[in-house]
Amino acid sequence: MCIRDRDRYLTMLKFLFLLCTALLTNGLSLRKPEAANQCLRWTLTENEITEARGNVKRKDIKLYTTHNSASILIDGINYMKALYDDIELAGQGDFIHVKMFDQNADVMLIPNASDVISSRKTSVYNVLGRALKRGVTVRILANINIMQSYKAIEFCLRINLLCGYTCCGLDNRHPGIITGNLHTKMWIVKHGKDTIVYNGGMDVASGRWDTQKHDFSLEHQMNGDFMGHNAMHDQMVRITGPAVVDYERHFYERWNDPHPSFFPFVWLQGYKWSPPPFIRTKNEGLQIQIMRTLSCTGAKYGYYKDFAPKGEFTALAGIVKMAKLAKNYIYMEDQFFNFPEPMKAIADALPHLNAVIIVTDSQDSPTSFKNERWHLQYEAMAQLLEDKEQMHKVHIFNLYRNDVENDYIYIHTKMFMADDEYMITGSYGMERAGLTSDNEIGGGFCDPEGKFVLEHRRKLWAEHLLLKEDDPRLINPMDGLKEFVRQADAKSGRLRHYFPKNVERSFLSDLFDYVFEGEGRCLNDQQTYESLFTLNLQYALTSQKNCLLYTSDAADDTPCVDLGGRRIIKKKTKD
Repeated sequence: MCIRDRDRYLTMLKFLFLLCTALLTNGLSLRKPEAANQCLRWTLTENEITEARGNVKRKDIKLYTTHNSASILIDGINYMKALYDDIELAGQGDFIHVKMFDQNADVMLIPNASDVISSRKTSVYNVLGRALKRGVTVRILANINIMQSYKAIEFCLRINLLCGYTCCGLDNRHPGIITGNLHTKMWIVKHGKDTIVYNGGMDVASGRWDTQKHDFSLEHQMNGDFMGHNAMHDQMVRITGPAVVDYERHFYERWNDPHPSFFPFVWLQGYKWSPPPFIRTKNEGLQIQIMRTLSCTGAKYGYYKDFAPKGEFTALAGIVKMAKLAKNYIYMEDQFFNFPEPMKAIADALPHLNAVIIVTDSQDSPTSFKNERWHLQYEAMAQLLEDKEQMHKVHIFNLYRNDVENDYIYIHTKMFMADDEYMITGSYGMERAGLTSDNEIGGGFCDPEGKFVLEHRRKLWAEHLLLKEDDPRLINPMDGLKEFVRQADAKSGRLRHYFPKNVERSFLSDLFDYVFEGEGRCLNDQQTYESLFTLNLQYALTSQKNCLLYTSDAADDTPCVDLGGRRIIKKKTKD
């Protein structure tokens, strides 16, 4: 071998050595990305998303994004302070885009009982007013329906007077003008070269501001209450990175939906699509997949025709897939848990799980339709106890203010977690309306390094168990569960064992079901509903006489559907 060939050979070996060293140093693998990335096993595939959209491909939003960063803000004190800081950074040429279910322009983002004047300067009304003076563009979609109209109208009138144009639109472009909802809670704030998204379960409205102490503080009382509750537990996710483009695209499509609103005096000036700026993480960062609920019945009205002409139910599909793939535990926080279909998927998962842990709202807490809510929750949760050999794995809890007996902490979180690896969170809860009918958005979150979900679980459980986040009992989820059970057994601290009452189903339950928890899917090609009101009225007048409950899937082709995914078979009547 000549000297020249030898040098080339040595140079090639050196290059290969440096390449392998770089790959190992950065934690990469010579395998295909699909094999290396554990997050992809949780992710909905293109085919699964297409199926969840009535076999219409999703082209407007990416399958998923990486290089994202996120922080989970537990309880109102953390969320509203962060939101205030981001809005205050927005200036000339920036924008604030909002989708909200509940509204209160006077809610203070940073209440301080010792300085009321300064606190009022942080109200939604004043914060948005200052942003407008700095040249920030504001666009707000506020939920409205016939039963929930006064607050939305009053809110938008005040904000529109600030803007001098219709920057706050009353949005009922969902399937039910009576009780259907734009239930999304989302703020998108562009400031400078970055864009921030807030998404989760928390509206900036009365009663939402609270602290981890849940001590009914003067600051909490300054912002009013929510349906008589003295304490509120909830969370929002603050997101940066490429995923913000998908969230903004969703807002853009909803704002520019050409179908007019049912309510008059709503003239939204469209705007051209321009991807917002964002800052990527240097490493792979969080993987985020957008999951939405857009009803098929709403699409039948003509809504969503440009981006979801047959609706979208990826939130439901994602929760069901998570249940099938979980191997250790499923942990969930939600106020409802009254939709039997996803609860059935979780019940079916029990044989390959060590535990299912649920923190939920007691349905006898101050709210309306107590018996109806009890019945719906019992019907869904009872499935978890059907297998006597698996039922010991199921643990359901309420939260109480630890210093006041019989004073609930209202659980308003919408969060579903598995195996310290994967989490779904957004505006949708475990209810039929949230997963099939209302307008909702959220995401599936996974960290390839395995830290994000683990750290969030420990932070949540530390609050519930009144422990420090670094307490060794929180490292292993099964050790943490033992502490849940111990405290609930002793009725010490905040945790109490819970199971809903078995209240007999009544006509009012049926009506509540179909008015407030309407089915938003087109269950077969022949079944379309011109309006949920027609469906509700039809059911109320005929169901007691003409339908029988049937618990098999053999009735898939029948036009009636009962709560809980059960089918109703019509009685044959004599001519």
